[in-house]
Amino acid sequence: MSAVPPRYVVPTTTKREALVAVIAGLLVLAFVIYGIMQMGKPARGNQLTGVIVGKEFTPQKERQIVFSGRQLKAAREIDGEYVFKVRVGQEKRVYDVPVEKDEYLARKEGDTMSFMRPESEQE
Repeated sequence: MSAVPPRYVVPTTTKREALVAVIAGLLVLAFVIYGIMQMGKPARGNQLTGVIVGKEFTPQKERQIVFSGRQLKAAREIDGEYVFKVRVGQEKRVYDVPVEKDEYLARKEGDTMSFMRPESEQE
């Protein structure tokens, strides 16, 4: 018979070490949760609100076709391009905001509108 090797005994941790480890773990977890919550919020500087000062419709009849793999998924007819001219007071300029036909017909000049800053100007 072979002799059983002696067991290696791991020294126990003190209550202080365990408390420090738990607190450090909770701090890391809180930091991760805070980061996730901050990433979920939209950037406030990129949301603009202004007054519609003009409406433009450019007739450009087109057909938009959407494919999924090799199959036709959807096709829809577009009458043209619907654009609002929106004046943003804090920026002191007028933005061209493309919209869908339903929104174009539902709103009139003088209404307020919120939209995202153009991608080329985002902070």
